[in-house]
Amino acid sequence: MADLARKRNEELARILHQLGWSPERLAREVSAALPPGLAISSTAPYKWRDRGMVPRSPHDQTVCEVLGRAVGIAVTYEQLWGRMGVGRGAKVLSPRLLTDEWTADTAQTALREAGGDGAPVRLTDLFRGDELEQAARHWASPPPAVTGGEGALRIAPEQLADLRLSYESKQRLERTYGGGLILDLAKAELAMVGKLLELGAYDEALGRELYGAASRLAKLVGWANYDLGNDAAAQRAFVAALRAAHVSGDPRLGVSVVGCLAVQATYNSGGRGLDAVAMLSTALRAADEVLTPRERALQLGRIARAHGKKGEQISAEAVAERAFRALDGGEEHTQERADLEGMIGEGYLFLGEHERARDLLTGAVAALRPERARAKALLMVRLADSYRRTGDRDEAERTADGARRLAAGMQSGRVARALREFDAAVRAG
Repeated sequence: MADLARKRNEELARILHQLGWSPERLAREVSAALPPGLAISSTAPYKWRDRGMVPRSPHDQTVCEVLGRAVGIAVTYEQLWGRMGVGRGAKVLSPRLLTDEWTADTAQTALREAGGDGAPVRLTDLFRGDELEQAARHWASPPPAVTGGEGALRIAPEQLADLRLSYESKQRLERTYGGGLILDLAKAELAMVGKLLELGAYDEALGRELYGAASRLAKLVGWANYDLGNDAAAQRAFVAALRAAHVSGDPRLGVSVVGCLAVQATYNSGGRGLDAVAMLSTALRAADEVLTPRERALQLGRIARAHGKKGEQISAEAVAERAFRALDGGEEHTQERADLEGMIGEGYLFLGEHERARDLLTGAVAALRPERARAKALLMVRLADSYRRTGDRDEAERTADGARRLAAGMQSGRVARALREFDAAVRAG
């Protein structure tokens, strides 16, 4: 109800009066600066000026840019919207999360917001694909200086080891029981690491390791949000993780985060117009020499699946072959190979190649260990849907029942949604 309470935006009113613009003129200028699908109504600026409402991304920042060009000096977000309060729009997180300079200070800001408990971020707050691609290019540039580290809390390598163990334990829980189980815990720990960065005493080397720990936690927060279907919140956590990875100077972390964004764009609406293949391929080329075989295979598998989603069978098969080749000769890579079979199988499902898809999915389901229950349940639903599409109703129901038993109590929005979609398709058929 906060948006309904009248709170006139005096700064916006002052700038419009200075320019001699009506709210309708502002609406025309903002719409002209945006892609056609994002044009606003002529009455929207009245709500911003007279009722203190804050437009959503990307309109909030576009208003600042339009007015800044007209006035001749920069109009900042804080100047225009900062006094309206966090309850007066969907923009809880920084509107410049992608466009701020990529420094240690802005990485801390992004991490603090990703670990905070602000109002929910809505699906309409997703970034555009070109915005994300621009951000994804930053991680490969030389890392900035580590600022801070002069606080009262002495940070020692032992704390970093504890953070790594804590991250790994939460990741295992998430993979078994779903993102809903660990999201609040991961956000709280990310907020704690943000405090250590702000108040801690550390040298540059230790500081970069601390940013690396923060990046892994932010990525986990993003993945848990994605698993629950919170696409916009996931995206912002991934960008925070990307900023922290950039400061850490570890390109392997950056590629890992870009891979998460690519997965989100392949299956969901994460990144309007985002080309997952192009973005992840660019990241992989930039860091290929430092990746381990399992890291390279994982990202190649994601690229192959994205090619399948785009209907590009020749490219999907070529990249899949490279991915399997990356794991050749490594007997210890059984779980990585199962993951890869699952991803390539999903790619063949997109292409309508059900027989090839089922061979791969069946092998992946059989090889995945119990601690990978969430991935196993999701692949079983994909397998069941393939049987349904090819007319084998009994096998489809048997496989789906197995997925339901495995997913009982699991806090995964992705698995729950896949089962609902399967059941709806069965009823419709």
